[in-house]
Amino acid sequence: MAKNKRKWTPEEEQKFEQVKITDDLMFCTVFQNEEDCRKLLERILHIHIIEIEVVQEQKNMKGSIQSKGSRLDIYVRDDQMNSYDIEMQLVSSDELILRSRYYHSEMDMYQIKQGQDYTDLKQSIVIFICDFDPFKDGKSIYTFEATCRENKDIILADKRKTIFANLRGDREGIEQDTVNLLDYFRTGEPTDEFTRGLQGKVEQLRNDDEWRENRMTIEMREKLIYRQGKKEGIAEGIEQGIEQGIEQGIEQGREQGIR
Repeated sequence: MAKNKRKWTPEEEQKFEQVKITDDLMFCTVFQNEEDCRKLLERILHIHIIEIEVVQEQKNMKGSIQSKGSRLDIYVRDDQMNSYDIEMQLVSSDELILRSRYYHSEMDMYQIKQGQDYTDLKQSIVIFICDFDPFKDGKSIYTFEATCRENKDIILADKRKTIFANLRGDREGIEQDTVNLLDYFRTGEPTDEFTRGLQGKVEQLRNDDEWRENRMTIEMREKLIYRQGKKEGIAEGIEQGIEQGIEQGIEQGREQGIR
């Protein structure tokens, strides 16, 4: 017997119509397509990539952080076995830079097996696509590699690179295909063949019942995590308040000569 198609309320329909490519689940679902993901990397990095593979084993590689809440990103490797981790970041976070360090470490552990030489390590590239300027310098692309403080011409060739793409940065000096991509992420309005194809997939997924169910499940889980965190924060605040009140009471008693 065929499964009955779910009926969505007008409020839910309106909510789905507002989902853009920058939504975490939408971003990850669209770029599970390896050809689209390859073009995304080429437009941000301006390198030629022959072929990539979206690594489904990422859940095993990243299992240790699942307890911290859901993480939606894309982990891929190219035909040279270089690794890429791509994440859409809509909210500014103080931990973002240190998170990039953690991601690189995960990728290193995933790349190299016990007994292998360190020289077997390939490039690891972490990319954050940010709907804010993480460094307040107006750049559209910030690229970080380790250099010597005493001589900037000396680069520490540790095969690590971290890139922050700022959707709201200055486009001067940026290649047009990168401009088209970043502008599409920022506005939701496609401007070339590639971004029009991406938007077509967004619109198709908005109306896909299975995708909608997944989106609702993630949203409910996020609300649960938020409520639990709020509850724990209130409990901790009460406990700290009680301790502070006791300390103040003791101190006041001492001032009044009570022992």
